[in-house]
Amino acid sequence: MGHVSPAQLQRLQSISKQLSFAAVLLAFGVAKGQAAEFFGTFSSGPVGQFIDAAERPLFELSNEFSFDDPNGLKWSVPKGAKVDGASIPQSLWSIIGGPFEGAYLKASVIHDYFCETKSRTAHDTHRNFYYGMRANGVPGWKAKALYWAVVAYGPGWTLEAKVVNEYQCQSSPSGGSTCLSTPRVVTATVEKPALDLEDPQTLAVAMGKFNAIARNLKTSDGATLDVLPTGAVDGSLESIDANAANAREIFATSAYRLDPNSLGVILEPKRIKLDLIEVWPNNRVPSFTDVQARELPRGRDLDAGIGVVLRPADVERFVQRLDLSPTEFSLPPKLD
Repeated sequence: MGHVSPAQLQRLQSISKQLSFAAVLLAFGVAKGQAAEFFGTFSSGPVGQFIDAAERPLFELSNEFSFDDPNGLKWSVPKGAKVDGASIPQSLWSIIGGPFEGAYLKASVIHDYFCETKSRTAHDTHRNFYYGMRANGVPGWKAKALYWAVVAYGPGWTLEAKVVNEYQCQSSPSGGSTCLSTPRVVTATVEKPALDLEDPQTLAVAMGKFNAIARNLKTSDGATLDVLPTGAVDGSLESIDANAANAREIFATSAYRLDPNSLGVILEPKRIKLDLIEVWPNNRVPSFTDVQARELPRGRDLDAGIGVVLRPADVERFVQRLDLSPTEFSLPPKLD
């Protein structure tokens, strides 16, 4: 190699630094791009109008509306389909808003239709609701709270294969009939019993539990879902599935009446708007033992403290705190 002057050496060192800095920026950009999770894409819309109905308003689609989930599966709602928001328990509308309000409207239309047709499993349908909310910009902690709610309190069903026999009979010349029995495998829908959220006790405890779930997720930015006697439950989708299914079973069997602390830490059964829910004191999700020794306060809100672990003797007093004030929400004349 020939002689390199001091000026040339300084220039080479400068170029080397610039290349190193560019490489760092490129690596950071790749890492950042890899970190962005893809949740799926909606078609344009939904387009339609709201119509009056006997029990609740209906939304009728004027065009087909669809969602391609992150696994490549298309969820299509045909033109003319009517949805009523029933897939989100109406008792929670006062907390999350009406089923056709907010950034989860698109996901709600898809979710509602497939909860009605039950053409895919409840697990996939509810999970798709989470993906749809995230794809439409709903924050992670809030989407997880709503996902937990529909798994725990929403409709449930499974799709099971079974063998059925089909019969074809033809008249014979002798006056009798000749029949052919052909077995065929079909998919049958097996529905799970709906939770009785018209029961004041169940509704009060269910609302208090949802409020705690939402506060845990907001405080931890989606990292912690629940606080149980066995410890904290993380906020992964798999943990949400298992935890919500367990809560559903506790409510369905009324086990909470005998052992309410099996539900872990809960909050007051108030209609707290999800957007306005507060974080836990000191921005820290409490442990079960932090809360277990506390008495159910008399004559004051639970939200001022750190929640409560119910005992059987507390349930009746807890129900008296249930907020049954009217729910107000807005419906536009149409969507386009």
